Amino acid sequence: MSITITVGIIARNEGKNIENTLESILNQNFELRSYEIVVVDGDSTDNTREIARKTLEGSDIKYKVINEADFGFYGHCFARNLVIDNSDQNSKYIAFTDADCIVDKKWISTLYHEIKDTDKTIAGAGGPRLVAKTKNKKELVINTLLTSQIASRGNPAFAKRKTKYAKSIANYNAIYKKDILSKFRYDEKLIMSDDNELNFRLRKSGYNFINVTEAMVWHHETSSIMEFARNMFKYGVNITNTVKKHRNIITINVPITITWILYLILMLPFYYVLGSYVFIPLLLYFLFIISVFIEVSLKTKTIYSLMTFILLPLQHISYGLGFIWNLIHKKGPKF
Repeated sequence: MSITITVGIIARNEGKNIENTLESILNQNFELRSYEIVVVDGDSTDNTREIARKTLEGSDIKYKVINEADFGFYGHCFARNLVIDNSDQNSKYIAFTDADCIVDKKWISTLYHEIKDTDKTIAGAGGPRLVAKTKNKKELVINTLLTSQIASRGNPAFAKRKTKYAKSIANYNAIYKKDILSKFRYDEKLIMSDDNELNFRLRKSGYNFINVTEAMVWHHETSSIMEFARNMFKYGVNITNTVKKHRNIITINVPITITWILYLILMLPFYYVLGSYVFIPLLLYFLFIISVFIEVSLKTKTIYSLMTFILLPLQHISYGLGFIWNLIHKKGPKF
């Protein structure tokens, strides 16, 4: 049977998640069954590759498990290009999800039927990131915070919101036309700034993305506050790499976050000039945290939702510091 879709998964040290991810992809209700799986492992120090091979070898789905280090590089962008380069020559579409995700049984079918008959202006389609079920209350709260509608200002990437088009499609839940993706590719110099930068170039060239709320993916998240902070710092670093390349890609999140950090630094010195008025932004920010806390607590129904009062400021500060750190360096860190 000719391959129609290549499902790409990039992973690193995902031994605890990769089996469930692959099982959900193997159990697709895709009537054609003409898809393959390409796993690109980022030289994991755990047993990610071994688990991936063991899970896939007994299936009737064509697959490849590749160690990224064998090709002499490291990073999300390079890994996604390896998926493109190692896809079946007859494959017409490339779909992506992450190694810590569980996809709906109709995930491939839903994305495929949305994109297959579209015109030349459509480059891809994608759906939302939903919170994966977990017994770990800390993971649940962190994941719910990251997908908060209040904190994200109603980002459709985190909700089943009906909109025809999406500004960008996150690569934990996306499908692209292979001929277009092969032409534009991911910028390997940016290391980890993958889907955000690629989608920006595609939009700039006149392409659009379809928002597919029915294509559901449940995403796992860290339960560690320290790892959460490190991830936010990385996101700040990576968005800086993209901004350095495309000045007009900058979003309102960046100036607001930087202004907030500068405010925290200068708050006490300005107190001697403005008096108690200087604390008004801090009060408004605290009210914002309370509103997010209410949303998180209603969704999680756990006392751990109080972590919101630590996590939200930590998210903004870590993200802002990552952006500022990389902004004043010629090269960002290699994670």
